[in-house]
Amino acid sequence: MRAPVHEARALAYLARQDTGPPPADAEERADWRAELRAALNGYRAGRAIAVGVDRLDAVRRAVGAGRYDARDHQDLAEALDAVEHGCMSSWRTTPYGVVWIDNES
Repeated sequence: MRAPVHEARALAYLARQDTGPPPADAEERADWRAELRAALNGYRAGRAIAVGVDRLDAVRRAVGAGRYDARDHQDLAEALDAVEHGCMSSWRTTPYGVVWIDNES
């Protein structure tokens, strides 16, 4: 990815992907907006652990923000391996960065 990382835009992009396009019916749009807000708030509340240029950068940013403790690992590559081995996370790519998602939230 060549674009700079932009966490807010990445999370908004994911929320929009989760809720799909807005409905044509004006009455249904209010419900769609509520779903969109709920999805975005879920990512902001901790479902999204970090956003980075790539997976390794997302782990680095999570460690820097205090969202992930990597002290038991020799380096960030080993920490990334542990995260991926745990199968409790997923990764989603957006135009604004790679997002580390907590599947347990």
